[in-house]
Amino acid sequence: MTELLCLGDWSCRITSSQNTVLYINPDKGKDYSRKADIILQTTETNKSLVQLHITTDQTKIINPDLLGVGDKFNHQGIQIERIADGAYRISVDDKKILVCGKQESIVDGKDDYALVPILYMQISEERMANLAKQIIPVHTSEVALFDYRVAIALRVENKLIIEPSMMIDLQEKNHRNLKELENQLYPLLLDAAEKFHMTMICMNDGYAMAQMLVTKKDINPLGLVYGGISYNFADIVAGCTFYSAGGYGPTVSANYEYLRSTADTESLVAIAKDIKRGKHIHFIEVEIYNDMAKLVAKGGFTYYVQK
Repeated sequence: MTELLCLGDWSCRITSSQNTVLYINPDKGKDYSRKADIILQTTETNKSLVQLHITTDQTKIINPDLLGVGDKFNHQGIQIERIADGAYRISVDDKKILVCGKQESIVDGKDDYALVPILYMQISEERMANLAKQIIPVHTSEVALFDYRVAIALRVENKLIIEPSMMIDLQEKNHRNLKELENQLYPLLLDAAEKFHMTMICMNDGYAMAQMLVTKKDINPLGLVYGGISYNFADIVAGCTFYSAGGYGPTVSANYEYLRSTADTESLVAIAKDIKRGKHIHFIEVEIYNDMAKLVAKGGFTYYVQK
């Protein structure tokens, strides 16, 4: 198994079948629990606090000052080749991952994956699609770890959206049907972003976290967030969790409890988990927290798995 873990923005972690750990631009995201065997820094050579945390005496650090264009580096079954200014090719197990820079590189399109910084690399979508077999958008926001609105707006047929905290096996030939994901799930998220000022923080295999900014229209005459607003927020995040676990179908039942006042809160955070994943029924549990990290509501949502 060859794993790619998206950490957010430009930061990723690749783990080979030999358990060699390679970090690409370690800076943002939360899961830096594993020490690095190799660090590839494509954007700058200064060490971040994260990089210092994952570095050991045996860690090999690759940056533009240490690897010239055309040069190759090999360590513990992983090869890194600098193919252009800011662009690298990683060969791990039997896969090739292209790490793109600002300028377009001359490639044959035979690489398995290409990590493309959307806000940084200025090429047409048609030429972008020809960089590799699958295009993974990174650096989709200047401030957030990931902006799914930018990712789905990218009109590239062979793109593969990997959100922060999401891990994929690079050896798999058929990842989740992206068109199905776009057609069924992302329109819901876009609508939620507009109506509820909601942002999905992470979503991966039966787990999801999202934030909703509270506006004046969300407040009732008592100074609390409308119960229906809170419930709808939980319902949306639960549905996304159900879908991320491989399910698709209607809600069968739901229960929702209001536990604490939502007065004077500027945002709500929903954390949803897939508790029971059955053949016909999925049960999702959702907890809602205010901006002081206090639990204000919780609920359970049951879904029917539609064939």
